[in-house]
Amino acid sequence: MVPFRRWAATALLLLASAAPALATPAPTLLKWLKLPGSLSSLYAANALGQASLNGQVGGTPEALLAQVRTSLAVQGYKERTANTVVGPWGFNLVLDPPESVTVDGTPAGKKAALVLQSTSLGPGKLNLNVRYEGL
Repeated sequence: MVPFRRWAATALLLLASAAPALATPAPTLLKWLKLPGSLSSLYAANALGQASLNGQVGGTPEALLAQVRTSLAVQGYKERTANTVVGPWGFNLVLDPPESVTVDGTPAGKKAALVLQSTSLGPGKLNLNVRYEGL
């Protein structure tokens, strides 16, 4: 009986190690992000999990971009610099999540990316929207 138990335990370990990592829902991942401002959850039709964060923050587009770049880099996100655009109107920023992060609902053949868009609402006031998209 002991050899069977040893075989069964070994088989379970092999199956567990071969199983894909569980994906995390986008709304949960968004809540875990450390970002400036007080952002609220918002429905987003085209985003993974149909969820985003949205809110108003103070400052300039350049200053906010520097702040979110630093914060997200510390959290393991890698910027897709070819997609970064900044101007007096706001900015677009696209980042790849850390290897350990798998976003639930990512379509086959696509990779999840964190997308941040900021739009100037007036002097010193910006709207910030954050979501995951399958790109």
